[in-house]
This record gives sequence, C-alpha cells and structure tokens, in this order.
Amino acid sequence: MCDSFMKRTILSLVALIALLPGASEGQVLPFTHYTPENEVNPLPSAEVTSVYQDKLGYMWFSIYSSGIVRYDGVKMEVYGLDDGLSDLYIWDLKEDSTGRLWISSNAGIVVSEEPLDKYGIGEKVRFVNRFGDTELINVAVNHNNLDIDNDGIIWVGTENLGVVRYRFSSDSELESDTLSTTYDGSTVNVAVRSLVARKDNSVWVALLGGDLLKYENGIVSATYTTGSQIDVNILYESPYGTLWGVEQAGSIWKLDETNSEPNFIFLNSSATSNIQHITMGSDGILWVSREGTGLQKIDSDTNDLLTTYSRENGLLTEVIYSVFEDRENNIWIAQSGGVSKLRYNYKAFRNLTSTSIAGEKPVLPSPSVNSVLPSYHHNNPCTFWGGTAQGGVTCINSDFESESIQQDDGLTGNWVNGLAYDLSGRLWIGTSRGLNSISFSDSEPLSEASYSTDITLFDTSAKLSTYPASSVLAAEKLLILENSESQRTLESLWFPAYQEVYAVINDKFFTLAEKNNLPAAIFHAVAFDDEGYLWVGTRDRGIHRSTKPITYEGLSLNESSEQPDILFEPWWSVDLGAPSNQIEKMLWLDGMMWVGTPSGLSVLEGGTISTGYFISTSDGLPANNATSFAVSPVTGMVWVGTNNGLAEIDPETGSVLKTVSKVDGLVDNEVWFYGSVQFDPDGILYYGTAKGITLYNPPLDKINSTPPTLKLTQFATQEIDGERNEFTFEYAALSFGNERQVRYQTRLVGFSSEWTPLKTDTRINYTNLSAIFLPKTYRFEVIAYNEHEVPSTEALTFEFPVSPPLYLTWWAFLIYFILFSAGVFVVDRFQRARLLKKERDASHLREAQLKAETAEAQSKVLQAENELKAAELEKAKELEIAYHELKATQKRLIQAEKMASLGRLSTGIAHEIKNPLNFINNFSEVSKELVDELKIAIDNSDQEEIAYILKNLSFNTQKIDEHGKRADAIVRSMMQHSRGGQGDFESVQLNQLIKEFADLAYQGKKSLINNLDILIHTELDSTITEVNIIPQKVGQVLQNIVENAIDSTWEHKKNSDSDFRPEIKISSFQKNGHTVIKVSDNGPGIPEHIKEKIFEPFFTTKPTGEGTGLGLSLSYDFITQIHNGKLELGDSELGGAAFIIRLPNSTSNTGLLN
Repeated sequence: MCDSFMKRTILSLVALIALLPGASEGQVLPFTHYTPENEVNPLPSAEVTSVYQDKLGYMWFSIYSSGIVRYDGVKMEVYGLDDGLSDLYIWDLKEDSTGRLWISSNAGIVVSEEPLDKYGIGEKVRFVNRFGDTELINVAVNHNNLDIDNDGIIWVGTENLGVVRYRFSSDSELESDTLSTTYDGSTVNVAVRSLVARKDNSVWVALLGGDLLKYENGIVSATYTTGSQIDVNILYESPYGTLWGVEQAGSIWKLDETNSEPNFIFLNSSATSNIQHITMGSDGILWVSREGTGLQKIDSDTNDLLTTYSRENGLLTEVIYSVFEDRENNIWIAQSGGVSKLRYNYKAFRNLTSTSIAGEKPVLPSPSVNSVLPSYHHNNPCTFWGGTAQGGVTCINSDFESESIQQDDGLTGNWVNGLAYDLSGRLWIGTSRGLNSISFSDSEPLSEASYSTDITLFDTSAKLSTYPASSVLAAEKLLILENSESQRTLESLWFPAYQEVYAVINDKFFTLAEKNNLPAAIFHAVAFDDEGYLWVGTRDRGIHRSTKPITYEGLSLNESSEQPDILFEPWWSVDLGAPSNQIEKMLWLDGMMWVGTPSGLSVLEGGTISTGYFISTSDGLPANNATSFAVSPVTGMVWVGTNNGLAEIDPETGSVLKTVSKVDGLVDNEVWFYGSVQFDPDGILYYGTAKGITLYNPPLDKINSTPPTLKLTQFATQEIDGERNEFTFEYAALSFGNERQVRYQTRLVGFSSEWTPLKTDTRINYTNLSAIFLPKTYRFEVIAYNEHEVPSTEALTFEFPVSPPLYLTWWAFLIYFILFSAGVFVVDRFQRARLLKKERDASHLREAQLKAETAEAQSKVLQAENELKAAELEKAKELEIAYHELKATQKRLIQAEKMASLGRLSTGIAHEIKNPLNFINNFSEVSKELVDELKIAIDNSDQEEIAYILKNLSFNTQKIDEHGKRADAIVRSMMQHSRGGQGDFESVQLNQLIKEFADLAYQGKKSLINNLDILIHTELDSTITEVNIIPQKVGQVLQNIVENAIDSTWEHKKNSDSDFRPEIKISSFQKNGHTVIKVSDNGPGIPEHIKEKIFEPFFTTKPTGEGTGLGLSLSYDFITQIHNGKLELGDSELGGAAFIIRLPNSTSNTGLLN
C-alpha cells in the first residue's frame, strides 16, 4: 500500500466520523498517551499501525513513515533505513521460535540478523533482507499478512506471488518455498488479503473475492466461502481456538466447527467502517479496531456489542489500527495520533467530567463535584446524582446520560453541597443558598415548603420545592431513637447549615440553633453516638455535643416548647486536645467517632474525647485533610478522600491499607467537599473531585503481580589520562503498568555491599575504581520494584574487571624495587668519595666565606626589618582610618534596617487594624438605623417588632465590643513589639506569635504589592504552649523570613507561567529538646553557591536599593547569641527554600543575655 493511498484512506475516514454515532458510556478512560508531542520519549511520528511485545519484554511500535520504535519503559529507540529496514512504512511485527523479529512493510520482509537475546549491551538490533543465498521478498506485504505456525515456519501473504514460507534450517541457513493460491482450474495466483496460523497447525488464507483456503502440511485441504463475495481482510484465532474473520465492509463472523461442516456465524453490527484488527483479551472480550468509529468491545460468548470507545472517552482519534495486550494485561492501542495505553486495572475506574472532547455534551455541567449520591431502589430515572459547584444538581441515568437542575429551574443555588433521600423517596438538596426537595410520583412536598414548581427529568415529572433555610453545608442520613423508653430507631435526614442545623423525620421539619445553645457558627457535620447524643461539628468552634440523648419525641417537644429542652455544650476543640477547630466530617462506627480535620483523621474512643487513633501523612494518609469518608458496605473498610487521593483504612487497627490517586486512574486527586465520598450497596465508591466524578470498584483494582524484567541497556568505560577511570551503567525494568513508579536499588560489590535507597534513576556512574598489583573484578547489581513494590525475580548482575594503572601493576613494583636498590648502592658509594675530597679541599675557604657572609646577612636583615616596620606602621594608620569609617557606616545601616523593620511592622498593623474599625463603623451605622426603626415601633406599640429590633441591637453591640477589643489587642501588640532596647524574656504563646507576625508580614507586603495572592498556611503543634523568649526579637526574625519568602515566591510567579500559585508553609514542632519553627516556600530556592554567605552581614540578592543585607544577619544574631538557638537552612517540602529556627526548651535567661 503506497503512502498516497494511506492518506486518501485517512481523509475518507475523517469524513465518515462525522456521520457515525458517538461513543457510549459517557466516561473518560484513564489512558496514558505516547505521541510526538510528549516532552519525554516523543514518538518520531503519529501514525502507529501496530504494537508488539517480544519474549524479552520490550515493546515495539510500528510507525507508518518512520520505521519502528523499541520501548523499554525508560527511553524509545528508533530504527530506520540505517538499521536495515527496507522501508519506513511498517505494518506487522512477529517473533519466531528462534527469537528473531520479522517485519512486514510496503517494501517486503526483513528479519533481525540475530535472535534478539544475542545482541549485546547497548547494541542495536540489525535487520537484513537476505540470509545466505535466500533473499526475502521485496514486494508489498500488507497488514495481517504475516504469521508464524507451531513449527516455526513464517507465512507471508502477497498480492501476486501466492504464499511465501520461510524456515531456519540452522542458525545461518534460511529455506524458503512458495505455495500457490490458484484453485478451481485457475493458473494465476489470487491476491492474499489475510492469513492466520492456527493451533491445530493448519493455516487459513483469505483471498481476494472472499474465498478461504485451508492449508495442511503445505497443501490446500479445503476451500470455504462465507456466503458473500466480500473480501475477508482479517483472520484471527482466539486463545480458545475459535476462528474469527472480518470482511471489508466491516462485518464480523466466527467459525462454528462443532459439526463436520463449518458454519460461519455473523455478528449483528450496524457499523460499516473498515476494521483493521481484532484480538481477544485475557478476559475473553473481543477488541475490534475500526477506522473511523473507534474501538469496540464484543462479548465473544454472546456476540453482543458491549461498548464503543472513541475520542469522547479519551482516545487520540477514532482511526484505530490494532490492539495488543502485554504480559501485565495492559492494553495498548495503536492509532492515528500515537499509542494509548490502558493499565491492567482500568476496569476499576469510570471517570465522568465536564469536558467535551469531540463536541459531545459532557456528563457534568461543571467540573467540581461537592457531593454524590447513588440512587438505588428509587422510583426515578437517575442511577446517581452529582451535586456540583456552580452547575446545580445533575441526574445521571444508567446510560450515563445526564440532565441538570439549576437556579434558573427553581433551585435555590447552583452550589450543591448535600444530597440525601428520605423514606418517602424525596431527594433533598442542600445548596449554598438554602434547601430544596424533589418529589417524584410517590411523594409530595412537605407543608413547610415555601414554593414548588414542576420539572421533568428524562421525561419523568417531578416537583421541585424550596424550604426556608440558610446556606446548607452537607446532608447526612442518621438513625434516631423514637423515644427514651424504646430502642426503636427512625431514619432521619440532617442538614448542617449556617448558624442552624435542620432535620427531616417522618415528613416533619425541625430546626436547632442558637436557642439550643449552639454557637453562632457555620456547621459542617452531625453524627449520633450509640447512646443517642448528637455531635455537631463546626468550621471554627470544634465539636459541640447535646447535653442529653436526643430522640424524635424530644425533638417534637422541643419544637413546640417556648423553653428549649435540647441544649448543647462545647465538647472537643483545640483547647481540649483537638488538632484543629475545623471539623470536616464525622462518622460513628463500631463505638468510635471518626472526625476529619484539615490536620488529619482523629478516631475518638466511645463517647469521650480520648483519641484512639490519629491518622496523618506520617501514617500513610495521602494528605492530612480528611474531608470526606464513608464505609464500604462490602468490606467494612473506611475510605477517606483527601487532596492527594483516596485511602483505605482498617477501622480495627487504624492502619492505611491502600492509597489510590490520579496515577492509578482517578479523574483527579483533590476531594472537593464533605459529601464527595459515597458507596452504593455493591461496594462501588463514588468520588467527587475538583475535575469530575470517579466510579471506583476496589475489587477490580488488582495488583500488578508481574515481576519486572531487568535489562542492562548501556555500559560504558573510559580511562582518563591513563590514571582515572569512569564506568557508566544504564538499566531499565520492562514493566509498563506505571513506568514512573518503578523503583530501583543498585550496588557495586567490591566497592560496597550496601544497596542504595529506592530511587527512580536509571543511570549511575562510578569513578576511580581501584585495583593494585592485579586486575580486580567488580559486580554491578540492580533490583527493580514495580508500582506495587513487586520485585524482580532476581537481581541483574554484570561483572567487569578493573586493571590497575601501569604504575600500580605487580611488575611495575618489582622494577621500582630493583631500581631503587641499585640507585641507593651507587649513590652511596659515589657520595662517600666525593664528599670526603670536597670537605678536605674547601674547609679553610669555607670558614672565611662563612664569616663574611654572616656579617653581610646580618646587615641585610637589619635593613629589611627597618623597612618592614615602616611599611607596617603606614598600613596600620590606613587600616585605623578605614576601620572607623566602616564602623560608622555599619551603625547607619543597622539603624536603617531597624527603621525599615519598624516601618514594615507598622504597615502590617495598620492594614490589620483597618478590618475591625470597618466592622465597628458598619455595625454602628446599622444600629443608628435600627434606633430610628425602634422609635417607630414604640410609637406603633409593635411588640414583636420591638423585640426583633432589640435582639438585633444586642447582636450589633456585641459585635462592636468584639471588634473594639480586637483593635485594642492589635494596638497593644504593636506597642509591645515596637519597644526598643534588648527586651526581656517572657513566657509567650509561640503559635499565636507565629500567626501574628506571619499575618503582619503578609499584610505589610500586600499594602505594597498590588494583587498580591500568596497561600500561607500553618501546621502548628498544638502541644507547644508557652516558651521563654524575647517576643519582639523572635517576632522580628519571623517577620523578616516570611517577608523574604513572599518576595521570593511572588517574583518567581511573575517570571513563570500563570498556573504557578505561590505558597508558604509555617510549621512548629518539638524535636530533640528544642522548639522548632520551619518556614518553607515553593519559590526558586537558594542557589548552592550563595548558601554559605546567606547569613553574612551586608550580603543580599535583591537589587541595589531594595535591601541592606542585614536582615538575615541580625536575625541570625538574635537567635544564636541572644537565645542560644540555631537559625539554619533546611529542605523545603514545597520545593523552594526553607529556614529553620531551633529554640532550646529550657535555658537560663541570664546566660542568654550574656
């Protein structure tokens, strides 16, 4: 097939794509793509016609117009005409029984000169088109015309030469013969469209015109026809021995050979696009590669079409050439555009997004998903619901089609935070602006509904109702006791909201709020314990718990009573040992309360605040923020959603069993809100993220148990100047489940017997390996671990000798000894005679010369001493003048730095005090208006209005008081921190000091830099209470370091792409008897060549005029000289710079000041 025909075919197929239906299932598959656009290992061109894995484990890609590529998981090696290929338009690759690789192309057949395992380290495979006297055919061999039978015979179908066969009679001798494709009296060979070698050692050949020939022992034993005159372009035998065929028009058949006469069974298919390839996976599913309609999966038992994958599902294109399953069960798809890979566990993931890839309607109206809810056993068309951020609520049916309800349809808000069904089948929707319900045919809205409107979902009628409520943050379905006398429970729905908590029980609506002694806060979560106490989690006030068990009967009495009977009390907060006052999610499980916070997952014992487990990143959690979690109804394990993916936790031990991330197949890592993790009864996990929904089936997420196959891909040695040596090793693990997560350990026996830590590097250098007297043998060893830490079955070993330099060989040392001995003897004899004669002749002359020389030397010494003293005196005068000038300049610079620091402090405090003053002004204005309204209400004797206004006036005065005290605290803090002098040691709340000066630094910079946007977050050890320090000195150090971090990250953002988000992390913790403060950023970091100078006076990296260079120097003195601590550089977990302050826990103040 020529290049022009290939182009015409593709152009016609592109036109056909627009006329064909889209892919089903509405999911985005977790593909890994290999294309020419890849930054690492790009393909030479995009038209990939086939994928193959040889017996050694290498992956081969045949690339139309660019030859072939061998891929080892680390790099791609391109083969072209210089490597023996006769043409760059490659179709098929096959490895024969001897280990040689055969390649078909538009210019015929080539084969590797040697078996693949015979090529040495770093040696490229060489291809030839002649073996001895046998020349391989040089006419076009199209797709599906190359196969190898059980006896190792290579079968090649041609257009007019019939069938050509090759077989190696020895390592260097190749035999060939040709089988005619004539039949029914014809004398001309009929063109071969495809062929296949079967397990019974027969070979089937499809001819132009639709006829099939069956060869046995090289003779045509039977001729068949499918009943049509259409060419059979593909013949394929499944692993189970079933023969499949594909006709040019796109029809698929399989051969039923159970009877004496074979029967061709055609599959029902409406597709008419050409099929390039079919293959069966290890699961028995038939993969059909179509040109123009994508990739089809067919049940080989029922012959039913299961699904079609296209660009909508993440493929590069709908023009598919072939599919290959490697020995790890990864699925490789060759297509126009490159190669796509589905990992062995792809069936465990179904991803839904808001992205339209090929112009189709996306499943989700917006990417971020706050809550998900499986919809089972309910009388509506929705398989599950998705509550989105800014896109409303989405109903997704069993075909993964979707319809959404938004604010324009009557929803209170498009930000949907909670979803839950009640017993009557109503769907309750909590939004950022209120509460809605959807009532289908079997239910009606509650009487408390303020508004209802008719809607339809997939032609199903329903009512959308609105209820009086504030912003709802979540929805929880809990069991509540009916009354205190009975253990009977009722299903109840709970909606934590802004300053209120709502409940729906038995079609009745209940509200708990400030009258029940709940704080005026934003509520995130609710949960009952076994005794019936209700726990309520807040955004910033920790957990409040009811003072007694709550029942349905008690709620009903509380709702109708003027004096509330249900009250709450503070239960768990930072002051009582909580890692954070922000409570994300709560779950009562097996007598333990699971509490998610931004700092980790706490598991409290029974109805107490005693922590049974605390699970964080140090215990294997992907990230500390445990935002949403749920219990699997199948395994009983707890699954936690974090900003770095999912984690499976054993509730009995609190240990992290497994983590799942985007690398494994999730649509995204970042959990989005409190209702983002849910299970259906079958154990399918629904995970809402910042970029869509993943339906995750844990049992299908199997482990890659295939050990990596290690290959040494390069070994180089070099001698430098005949003395130094250098050895370079490159290696690769032929493991393709997740190439980036393959880890290696290496060692060089003879140099060190210790294995290196696990690493991803695939190259290592050794220099100056020693050998003395005789050559020394070293042994290089490598072990690889795949993404599930399955090691290679054995270490890859490679031994090599190192010869000593010529001057360190044994014979060199022998020569050295002989020469040295002879030299010593000769020199000794000569020197003896010479010295005796010389001493006798010159003894008198020497005495006279010695006297003269002594006198002259003494004179010169005295003269030199005088000159030196004069020069030193002059130099001392110059140094004294320079010293006084330097001291004066240094004092002025130190005073300038102090004034600059005070200026920055004042700027930050001015900005900080502005907020409470604004609040005071605002509440004062409102109070003035309320007083006017109060006068009118008094004149009208409107008692209800008077009570309402007085309540609001009380609330406003309370807020004025709070913010006035806040302003007073800021002023007092400013007065304290701006005091001059050395300062006194005080017992200080270190974490509070950190927060204050970090905020001052940020506010000061924000007033100077327009649009400053830097994420500053703290991770402070709550066990650190008070430390004995000079607060203004330590505060000045913190402010200086944070300001430097802000300058560095903001300047880095201006010089980088728009996706970069500056970030600063401040943490405190105890270690080795010290209180440690660490400030990290994600900026460009500190170059190695200036790290030693960073604390020197007057050293600065800022432009002239923007810094004195004394900030870090003074900070260093404050910490090391005044506090006996340490200020040093560290490693930043964010990738930039990190400064670490270490303060001793117990130190004498007097000693510190001294």
